[in-house]
Amino acid sequence: MQMSAHTFKNVLVVGASGDVGKVILPALIADSNFQVSVLSRAESSATFPSNVNVIKADYSNKDALVKALTGQDVVISTVGGEALLKNFDRTLIEAAVEAGVKWFIPSEYGFDLDHPDAASIPVNNPQLENIKLLKQHQPQLAHTFISAGAFLDWGLDTTFMNFDIANRKAILYDEGKNPVSGIALNNLGKAIVAILKHPQLTLNKRIYLVDATFTQKEMLALLEKHTATKWTVAHVTTEETFKKAEDDWAKGNIMDAFIGFLVGLTYDNRGVCEFEDKAHNAALGLGRVSLDQIVKEAVQRKQTTAQ
Repeated sequence: MQMSAHTFKNVLVVGASGDVGKVILPALIADSNFQVSVLSRAESSATFPSNVNVIKADYSNKDALVKALTGQDVVISTVGGEALLKNFDRTLIEAAVEAGVKWFIPSEYGFDLDHPDAASIPVNNPQLENIKLLKQHQPQLAHTFISAGAFLDWGLDTTFMNFDIANRKAILYDEGKNPVSGIALNNLGKAIVAILKHPQLTLNKRIYLVDATFTQKEMLALLEKHTATKWTVAHVTTEETFKKAEDDWAKGNIMDAFIGFLVGLTYDNRGVCEFEDKAHNAALGLGRVSLDQIVKEAVQRKQTTAQ
């Protein structure tokens, strides 16, 4: 496949109204090199900028998806939650192959799924299956896998990382001593644009994006500094976290299990969410934001919304 960036002009984003899609879409629109479209469910009420081509399709109809993807050079999946668990990406990959798409970026963005322990939690299994499927279709459909670790700004705003700025409370896992890599979610949009513009570096590769690598203890120290408050800290082991997630999974409490598995694998000592030494930021011409800056801005956002 010719690797000129000009080969990849028509870009389709799937899941563009979600947390990840909402930062990727504006970055693509802002770059005149791309003709950007959005794939949206036929029944969706989501709205998008007027300069974006919105393609409505019945997601349960394979032929409709093939038609929607025809003419696209790149398909970027940013689907989350239920669509991830039901592995909608697999359907998209199959449709992309049939439609003659050149490049597919699946919805991963978190863990290093090439790490041998990535398969230790069942919620990663669909994505691991998709990796195999994309590699099988590599001659006709290129891929790029993206590992960006924890979404730091989003994780602090939503308390997903178990730091509650409003109430000055934190949960530390395994004493908060294991390193974690992460990115400011807003930087993911810039990174996607850079990835599409450097196909010689990124086609058929896993790309690692890192703004900061840190321990929970370091995060807590910065939060206490920027809030000028001593926080209330609870301690949990990742072993307990996995046990509860497994129980929830067995009982059919899928979303609770999903969150438990993700948090446990992020904070345990196996390094599935730590890839500082593999970061591609410099090769892609991407800068970094310091953890101190990310924490400071998160505290400021919380103070503004509280007023």
